[in-house]
Amino acid sequence: MHRQGFAGQMHRSASLTRFMLEVPGGEDYGQWDDDRIWAELEQRLAAAGRPVLQRGEFIERDVLDLRVRVCDPMQHGRVFLAGDAAHLITPAGGKGMNIAIQDAVELSHGLIERYGGRGDGRRLGRYTQVRLPQVWRHQEFSNLMLSLFNTGAAGGNADFSYALRRARLGLIMNDPQFARWFAHAYVGVDE
Repeated sequence: MHRQGFAGQMHRSASLTRFMLEVPGGEDYGQWDDDRIWAELEQRLAAAGRPVLQRGEFIERDVLDLRVRVCDPMQHGRVFLAGDAAHLITPAGGKGMNIAIQDAVELSHGLIERYGGRGDGRRLGRYTQVRLPQVWRHQEFSNLMLSLFNTGAAGGNADFSYALRRARLGLIMNDPQFARWFAHAYVGVDE
């Protein structure tokens, strides 16, 4: 969390790291050369007692699509939607693949019960009712994470927005009940 915007470092292997960098809205990120990107990453990710970033080659650049969508219902007759076809979620909470797998598991159980000898289509018929509450719970968490990461100024007041984000981070770090809720929501275990 930085006043200039979000920056993140996600280690993928011993030699590969994904960096994320929030750039001001409306800017052409193609105008950001490697030196400018590294300077911003170094400034925003600097932390006392931590080594400086090791610069390397950028092998891919992309702009994250933060659009969201949920289809309701997720089924119509014999057509069932799952994963991105049923719902798009921002990558802020890291939930897209998890939700898609959970959709597929529920759908497969319904299909097995319907066509696997029992001939019982009740579970398949409740697919939307079972999955939508979980989808919305993950959407809410992803939205919370997005509001924690990004600088989107509340009412145009960047200082107020930054203070709100710091307060939320303080809850995560210092309030045991909120931290427990956050950990449960982050893992995304469906009950």
